Amino acid sequence: MVEIKKAIKMILKAGALTIRDVDGGESPFLYASGWGPGYIMIKGLVGRKKIIKSLIKELAELVRLKAPDVNFIAGNVTGGLVPGWILSEYLEPLLNDTIPFVYVRDAKKKGGHKELITGIANNPEILPGHNVLVVEELVNFSQTTCNSAEVLRKARYNVTHAACILFYNNPEAIQTLKKHKVEMIYLLTLPDLLEVAEEEKTHSQKLIMAYREFLKDPLTWQAKRGLKPVNGGGTK
Repeated sequence: MVEIKKAIKMILKAGALTIRDVDGGESPFLYASGWGPGYIMIKGLVGRKKIIKSLIKELAELVRLKAPDVNFIAGNVTGGLVPGWILSEYLEPLLNDTIPFVYVRDAKKKGGHKELITGIANNPEILPGHNVLVVEELVNFSQTTCNSAEVLRKARYNVTHAACILFYNNPEAIQTLKKHKVEMIYLLTLPDLLEVAEEEKTHSQKLIMAYREFLKDPLTWQAKRGLKPVNGGGTK
């Protein structure tokens, strides 16, 4: 497997990490369920095929080891679409089986059949009780991952694991995943990435330390700055 530091350097070199000086007056990022000082544009790497395929290939090896009974992949809209599809392709030879791909919407589609899960209806390769792996490009607070897990469970599929390239590894995410009984498989963590960013001096020490403060306790970081979590938000 590729050394994790090498993977992180590829991400940093691609300019995927942005950290805003929130205490210096810059606006924080709005995530799907909260605010924070930084964002890693992993989903933007879909335009860099060599990089994204290299990262997903390594993730596939981890999935093979930790969730070898997976029957199909469910990518979350939008960040999990391309990584989830590529992961399903890499898993097929590793697991010696067909691994179908579907995607999960965070809200019911307007018009049409208003499905939450697309690609699953009338699919003879996906049966009730099958094991499904929820996939996103990165996981911060993990609420989107857990919401999808519950949608899939309600549809009579088994969800024990999720996977992503980058896991923020913050305490809120860990607690939420534990509550919903989902184990996260990930290639690297935000602390891993920040450590390499510090070594490579890609960002100022002040900004890196601010991001670390957020990671240690996201809710306290937000409260100190008068920010409230926003359900149904989106990164911007």
